[in-house]
Amino acid sequence: MRKSRAETAQTRGRIVSTAAKMFLEKGLSGVGMRDIMAAARLTQGGFYRHFASKEQLVAEANGAAFDRLHDMLASETRGLSPPEAVERILAIYLGQSRGKKQPYLCPLAMLGAELSHSDRQVRAIAMNGYQRLVELVADQLGHMVRREALATASGILSTLVGAVTLAEIAPDAATAHAILSNARALIKERISLA
Repeated sequence: MRKSRAETAQTRGRIVSTAAKMFLEKGLSGVGMRDIMAAARLTQGGFYRHFASKEQLVAEANGAAFDRLHDMLASETRGLSPPEAVERILAIYLGQSRGKKQPYLCPLAMLGAELSHSDRQVRAIAMNGYQRLVELVADQLGHMVRREALATASGILSTLVGAVTLAEIAPDAATAHAILSNARALIKERISLA
């Protein structure tokens, strides 16, 4: 019996959601299609009914992860003053480090090096996700002209991504904490939130 379009879309969504979670937790190379399909409670043969390649799934999974992160940050900062919103963004973004199981992990921090070796479509989705996050931060820097706010937000996001990436590979919790604390202090000083 053939599945309806709604059932097919629901199955595809389940695969994308499962893949996004697994990629963020284990890396792109650490997860095979067999693993994703098993975790989604589907047969491996069903993969190609939904996707042409692993790269297509990687692209969609990263797009979904960026959407989830952006929407969560926008929701968490809605109604806050700009300084409070920036503080909240810093706390949430830096809070994804050191193995904490969070539903909003950022592909840039968790998969950055692997994304750089992905195909053009995957890299374009990563850069689009980056740009959306930069704009979200820049929206909180209304005391600056827009061009300066975007440049500053780009530096903030780059600092956040780098800090989380380094904290993830730090040899111990104390080193990771120092990396994250230093990044937070530098950002706050740069935008006069200290």
